[in-house]
Amino acid sequence: MKRLLAGYLSWLLAFLSAPFFPSHSYAIAVATQIEDNCKDTSQWTPRVAKAYTKALMKIEYPHWNRSEWSALAKLWGKESGWKHTADNPESSAYGIAQVLNTQPGTPAPLQIERGLAYIKHRYEKPSVAWAHWRSKGWY
Repeated sequence: MKRLLAGYLSWLLAFLSAPFFPSHSYAIAVATQIEDNCKDTSQWTPRVAKAYTKALMKIEYPHWNRSEWSALAKLWGKESGWKHTADNPESSAYGIAQVLNTQPGTPAPLQIERGLAYIKHRYEKPSVAWAHWRSKGWY
């Protein structure tokens, strides 16, 4: 009985959370597939960049919840429109995350990884970086 109940509850939790965040195995599959194809920059649309970022967050920063994803989506939407070729003519910032000293042509997955690492190092989580951006206009 206990085993049956545990199975039912795990299925129910998986079913209810599926529309909100990708499963761990799905996140790994998407991240691997996209990373394998990252040399073809024509595939890096803002939608693909968001999917890769969401999958990477699930793997690398599992303690960041949906509200952190929402803050990050807004932050990088304002910074670059999620375009991997976004260039800031007033600084050395480039790419999706607009991290300083990023060279043009840096692969999108590397831009995303560096951007997430920067946020973790400097602000601890995307919601704090987004709050800073709203007050200062930069992060």
